[in-house]
Amino acid sequence: MKHLIGLYVVMVIMVIVTLMDEFILKGEYSAIASWLIVMLFLFGTICFANARYFLSKRYDG
Repeated sequence: MKHLIGLYVVMVIMVIVTLMDEFILKGEYSAIASWLIVMLFLFGTICFANARYFLSKRYDG
């Protein structure tokens, strides 16, 4: 379950970074924001892979 919560947190941070870049920073740092979003996406992919592995291991018996 902690892996799924981690995945949700990563998605929320991605949305916050996007909104901050567009509305607060007016797109001034869009390259840095894009880089952050890509890194968060990769981290979220790792969380998803871990969750899938542990959940399938749990239910295989």
